[in-house]
Formats: sequence, structure tokens, C-alpha cells
Amino acid sequence: MRTLFFVATLLVPAVAHGQATEKQLVVTITSERLKGGVVSEITWDGGTLVIQGVFARPSGELDAQYFVTPAKDIDLQQRSSHTEASARYWETKSKPTSPTGLGPITIGKDEKMPMYGVASQEQRMHDATQMGGTQVLHVVKLGALVLHERQGGMAPYNGELWSWSPPELSRLAYVDGKGDIWIARADGRHPELLLRGNFTLPAWSDDGRLIAVAERKNGGKKWEISVVTIPPRLLQ
Repeated sequence: MRTLFFVATLLVPAVAHGQATEKQLVVTITSERLKGGVVSEITWDGGTLVIQGVFARPSGELDAQYFVTPAKDIDLQQRSSHTEASARYWETKSKPTSPTGLGPITIGKDEKMPMYGVASQEQRMHDATQMGGTQVLHVVKLGALVLHERQGGMAPYNGELWSWSPPELSRLAYVDGKGDIWIARADGRHPELLLRGNFTLPAWSDDGRLIAVAERKNGGKKWEISVVTIPPRLLQ
């Protein structure tokens, strides 16, 4: 029985700030194919997506496997490692400072919750804003933008919640506490909602037109990898 499906034509329109955003389902990966693990990275290799899955061996040690999205009507390919291009992409994506040097991602923590944000070059208590429906009360002021907040648990690893655009665009895609995708300038200013959902692992394409995302479905029994087309007005 096949446990993986490739979908090339499913389009899900969504409306963000009055303008439709197009999401295309690219591939669905089942828990069996992931050996009971999770999707932990999405990277680009030109026009191809490289997907990393992490699973636990019987010894308890963690191991990784890699999948490459296929051409139409060809099964998902499995590889033993990142491609050279996708490894370079991940290194850039996961850095806390944007390729242009603006908008370092900072981490702040108080007694109740850790928070992750994009810091402006100058941080002041009064210029921080909450975005994406994050908690109203007891908010730590990080800078111009709050990316995510969690009560307890592990902090997200680099790139789980954000992705830098190509340098010439100077943008950041990020996932807020509700799982919605936002786009802001590299210094954290002018954030705008791209798409509502329960997303993780945003990955910005090399040409700046697309963002790949992952969604965990059916209680972790499958993962959907989709590509979102960015409305041009969000890049102006």
C-alpha cells in the first residue's frame, strides 16, 4: 500500500487583508514514511523542495532522512542527506540576522513566558507591538515585532518559525502564536497577514515569489507541504 501522495492541482484560496492568497498542496507525507517522526526542515534547491524528517531509532538516538519533491507524476525521491544547495539555503534561513544586516531575531524571557521577536536597531519599551493575535496580557517588549510566544516547553529551533527573503526584498516571513503566516520588513516593521492556518517551517523561495510551509494533520498522522504565492503588494 502506498503511503505517500503527490498533488499538483489543489488550489486553496484565502483572503488576507482583502486580497486572495493562493496555497497549492505539493505533497503529503505519512507518519509511516517518516518512521513515526516529524518534518523538521523545508529548504529550497532552485525550484525543488528538500524536506528533512527526523525520527528516533530504537536506541533512542535521533536520525534524519531527506525527501526531494518530484516532477509531476513521479514518486517522492528519498536521499541520504541535504543537497549542497539546500544546505546553503538552510544556513541562511536559520540565521538570527537578515542577509541585509537588519532585523536580528532576539529572544526575551520573563517569569511567565519566553517570547521571540524581530528587534529594531534601537529597542525601547514603548515601540514594541503585538502581532498575529498573541497574548494581550503580560507581554515582554522585545522590539518592533513579536514573533511567537510559548508557555513552557522547548524553544523553537532556528528557522522553525521564520524565513528570510532574498536580500534584495529585505523581508521576513514568520509564524505567529496561532500558526498564521505574516510578512514584515527585515526590521520588523509593517507586518501584514499572508495566510491563516496552523503552519510551521516557512521557507522563502530564491526568487521571492513563493513560501513553502508545513502543516501537521490528523494528530501527526500526516504532514502536508504546500507552497503559498505571495501577493505582489506585500513585496512593495
